Formats: sequence, structure tokens, C-alpha cells
Amino acid sequence: MDETYSILLAGLKATEESLALQHFSQSGHRMATAENVFDALDKLQGQRIDLVYFQASADSETVGEVEKIRRRFPALPIVLACSRLTEGLMLDAWRAGATDIIFFPLAPHALDASLQRSARQIAARESEPALPMPARFFFLDETGKECRVNIFPPRFTMGRSHGNDLILGQPGVSRAHAEVLVNNGEYLLRDLNSKQGTYLNGMRVEQKKLTNGDKVQLGGLQGIALVFHAGDLLQSLLSGSDPRSEISLSLHGFREVGMLFAAFRALSSIPILDDLLALVVDTAIEITAAERGFIMLKETSGDLSFRCARNDKKCTLDGSVFQTSQRVPFDVFSTGQPIFIKDLDLGDEHVDHSATRRLGLRSISCVPLQYFTVHDSDYLSRTEHAETIGVLYVDSSNVGSGSSHTRVEALNTLATEAAMAIYNARLYKDSQDKRRMDQQLATAHEIQQALLPDPEKRLPYVHACSQNLPCHEVGGDYFDYFATAEKHFGFALGDVAGKGMSAALLASLIQGALSAQTLFDTPLPSMISNVNRILAQRGTGNRFVTFFFGTLDPDGNCTYINAGHNPPILLRPDGSMQELTVGGMVLGLFPDAEYEAGTVQLRPQDHLILFTDGVIEARNKADEEFGMDRLVSLLRDNARAAAPEILARLRDSVLAFASTAPQHDDITVMILGFQESQTGET
Repeated sequence: MDETYSILLAGLKATEESLALQHFSQSGHRMATAENVFDALDKLQGQRIDLVYFQASADSETVGEVEKIRRRFPALPIVLACSRLTEGLMLDAWRAGATDIIFFPLAPHALDASLQRSARQIAARESEPALPMPARFFFLDETGKECRVNIFPPRFTMGRSHGNDLILGQPGVSRAHAEVLVNNGEYLLRDLNSKQGTYLNGMRVEQKKLTNGDKVQLGGLQGIALVFHAGDLLQSLLSGSDPRSEISLSLHGFREVGMLFAAFRALSSIPILDDLLALVVDTAIEITAAERGFIMLKETSGDLSFRCARNDKKCTLDGSVFQTSQRVPFDVFSTGQPIFIKDLDLGDEHVDHSATRRLGLRSISCVPLQYFTVHDSDYLSRTEHAETIGVLYVDSSNVGSGSSHTRVEALNTLATEAAMAIYNARLYKDSQDKRRMDQQLATAHEIQQALLPDPEKRLPYVHACSQNLPCHEVGGDYFDYFATAEKHFGFALGDVAGKGMSAALLASLIQGALSAQTLFDTPLPSMISNVNRILAQRGTGNRFVTFFFGTLDPDGNCTYINAGHNPPILLRPDGSMQELTVGGMVLGLFPDAEYEAGTVQLRPQDHLILFTDGVIEARNKADEEFGMDRLVSLLRDNARAAAPEILARLRDSVLAFASTAPQHDDITVMILGFQESQTGET
């Protein structure tokens, strides 16, 4: 088959998608992919597709999802891909609009045969006019993610039920809340007897015609907000102007484009970057009478990345198969200077454009996207610095008329305004990403603190007090209390190497593993060996855990294992001290490591002080460590104090020492008082 087509693979699993992509691409076909039916509808609306290979999300959804595609694209050939199909479902799929069926596993000869069968229908669609851009709603979902949804005729429904075109789970939204009826290009919003009502621009409505920029709220004035956009923004801006006419291309008209970008920047509640890029490319094609255009943007690595390609029919082009000049955009980006070539055949003889001419191109215009920042200077009140954030490129197979003075100025003006809008759109997206990350970290902090036990635990013979101060929202320090199988008091304190989210996740794994081990009457060395084996077999890489676990009975017999942790201190009322060092190596590195249990006898008024290295490694502004000497001195001065008082004085002393200096490690302390008197010495 000599013809090449634009083929969309929608919903296919990774293995099948990879095989089909490779096979069709080798034959020269233009390929695109979509994750599901909704993604497919979006791709179909934005670009010309000749044929769809479609796999439903589930067998039970096959008919409904095929109907969704057929309803909006009635002449589009749809090849249904599936592993098995009952006779009844096959008939239903045909009636829903599937034009062919192919079974897994996919094979090259089966793909070729299905494409051959679909060729006649593809040819029949060649004269089909391009569909107009539908209206859209922009909104933020429950996680704060920016979303948009196309409003397809004749009816678009919104509500909590899964049968709606737009499913919204926010509070106050009814199962069938509202609908938009589309007729002759007009969009009518109707409330469906919802409990909390439908609001348009702050007023409750039963039925109202929508206009561009309207704000729709479902479930009350505090409910989810959707911003309505209809029509071709570029065409409405340039209405009445003949884009091919030199007279109509005054700079004033394109300054209005800049005003439009300013309005986009103000709409901080909708996803604007993709729309900005498409609008910029469409405008550039319009003012230069080009056939194609694209934008490349600078990524954080400093490299250019292909972002948006369009043609003169305002359709999105597949960037993976977009062939164009490689030299021009990178030269413009590196030099910051525009390049205008009216005719490649008559270009600079010292510059080789032969590869570009072989693509059938004759004219090229490319301008830098530069964002100007203003700085104060000791010598000048204002200095400007131009940062190049990308390039705007258009080309044509015809000799260009886009290099006239008026059009060059118009393209440069467009690029300047677009660069500012894109720069600010990226800043907004970064701020939204940071806000979502902060929310997720705050939630993680709440969850981690909830997993820790109550800081204070009192039994007839022991009083335990602990405190955890992570240096970030979440941390890798961990403490816990247990009741062992012998009904003794168990206590643990650990410190995961590293900080932040990864350390917190490993700390949670330790908590679960240790909690499970304490349910059984297992010797202490075997218990810690089991925990170590679990961590090592999970493949935590270079992550390890320093750990201390002990048990205490009413007679003061304390059995413990120190797995590479800072030695806890046994503090006697007379100020004498003993370090608890018996145990073994850190947890999580070697699955066969062995551990030895130590014992110590506690007497009334004795205290055990457990701490992580964040205590002794806390630093002040002079970059001095708190250190063991200060810790030992503080404990000796408070040897007769009660457990809560020792904890408070140690915490306050460390924080006062560090003052406003930033800390780089989590701080956790546990104090155990054995048979304390009712009031300690204060």
C-alpha cells in the first residue's frame, strides 16, 4: 500500500501499542497515541486522524466508548482491538460503529490487512471538512490539577454520576446537576433541578445562554468553578481583516494580541500554556501567510524542546514526525537574532540549506522568544536583560511574502508579547506545582505524626516521654512503645539515613515490620534479625537504619539491642552514667547480620535517655555542634528531675543553642523514668 495515513492508537496496552507503533511507523504512517477514550476524543478534535485502532477500558464499556467516538466523528473508521469477543458483543460493537475488529496478540500481517480494509472508508473522508473548534470548560479538579474538557453537541451533561460527560465529585454537586445544549453554534446552560443550584457569573440560573468568558459554578457560590470559552479566539480578534492583505497588517492589530495575552495571564484559574502556544503559532501563520509553524521552548536543562506545531488549518501536528530545518531554530536560539529567508533557492551561498530544500520548503521565518527583565543599577536607574526562552518558527513550500517590513515587525511584536505570556504562564504553573507539593507534604506530616504513639506513656513502674522534631515536613526519625508478648514494656527509637519523604517511607516500613514482630514470643535477637532481613530484602539500596529496641519489666530488668545507634545513656540519681552499646550493626544492609542482646538493671529513680544524632549534631550560627559534652553536662545537672522535666530542658537547651541557624537533621528524644517518685526534683 503506497498511501500513508494518520493513525491514532487509543487505549492499547503498552506491548501492543509498541508493536503497532513500530510497524506502522516503518511504513511511513503518521502515528499518535491516546491513553483512553477521553484522551482520544481530545486528540481527534485537535488534529486530522484517518483511522483509529481502539481498545476499550473494559469489555463492559466497549459499546458505550465506541458510541462516544462514533457520535462525534461519524465518518471515522474505528478498528476495535480486543482479546476475545462474544457473538452478542460483536454485533453490538458493529451497531455502535466499529468498522473492523482485530484480535490480540497483534501481528504485522493482521495490522496490514485491517488497514487495507479501512482504506476505502479513509478515501471517502478526504473531502470531509475540518470540524470547528468546540467550546470548552476550564477548571481545577479536587487535587488542584488544571483541567479542560470539550463541550460536544448536541448535549453535554455535568454531575456526580458516572453517566455524565463531566464527572465532578466535589461537595454540593448533584448526581445529574446541569447540562449544556448545543444548537447552531449557541450554548445553553440548564440546571437539572440540582439541590444546591447552578450559578452563572454569581447569579443562580435555571436556563441561560453562555457567552465567552462566563463563569459557571455548580453546588453554590463556593462550589466548583468552570470558565467557558467558545469559538476561535484568533479569528474573533482578527475579524474583518484579510490576513493576506498588506494593508490590514497594522501593528495596532497585533498590539491587541498582546492585550489578549494579558487577559490570559489574569485567568489564573485555568490551564493557559497550551492555549497560549497554539494561539501564538496560529497568529504567526496568519500574519506571514505560512503553511506550518511551531514553538520550541528552553527546558531547565538549557536544551530546546519541541512543544507545539500547527498548520494553516489550525490543526495540531505530530511533533515526532514533523520534519523541518534543524539549523535555523538553533541558530536563532543561540544568537538571539531572527532569521527571515524569503526564498531558500536564492539564499546566502555560504549557508548550506540543501537538506531543508529537500523537504520541499522554500521560505522560513524564525524569531527568538525573549523575555526582558528590568534590574536596578548603581549607574543606571533601569537596565534590561533579555532572556531567550525559546523560538517561534514558520515555513512554507512557496516563496514567502512574510518577510516584508510590516510582517517582520508584526512577527517580532507577537514574539515579544508571547514570550512574556509564556514566561508568566510557566511561573504560574510552577507556583501551582509548589502549592500542590506543599499540600501533599502537609498531609504526609499529619499522617506521619498520627502513626507515632502519644508522646507520653505512663505505667505503674515506668514513665515514658518522647518528642520528634523533623527538620522538614516529614522525617526519618521514629519512636514507638509496645506491649510485648510477656506483657513487658517495649520501646524503640530509630534514625533512617537521609531526610525527607524517602526516609519517612522507610521509617513507616520499620514501624510495620517491628509491630508485627512484637506480636510473637520471639527472642529479642531473632526479632531484630527478622526486621533487618525484611529491610535488606526490600532492596533499600544505600539506605540503612540505626536502631535501638529494649524491653523493661516491673523489676527493672532491661533487655536491649543497639543496632548501630547513638548509645542511650542510663542516668543514675547521683549523676553517674552508663552507655548501652551491646547489639550489632545497622539495619537494612546485610540480610544475614547477627545481633546480641544486652542487659542492664534499673533501680528506682533511674532514667534512660535515648536520642538521635540530630541532638548532638545540632549547630549554631558559628557552625559549632551541640555535642556530647553539653548533653552529658545537662543530664548530670538534671539527674534527679522527672522524665518530662529532663525532656523539656534538653529540648529547650538544643533549640536555644541552635537559635535561628537552619537545622539539617531530625531531632528525636525519648526519656524513660523507672519507679519515679510522684514529684521529681525541680
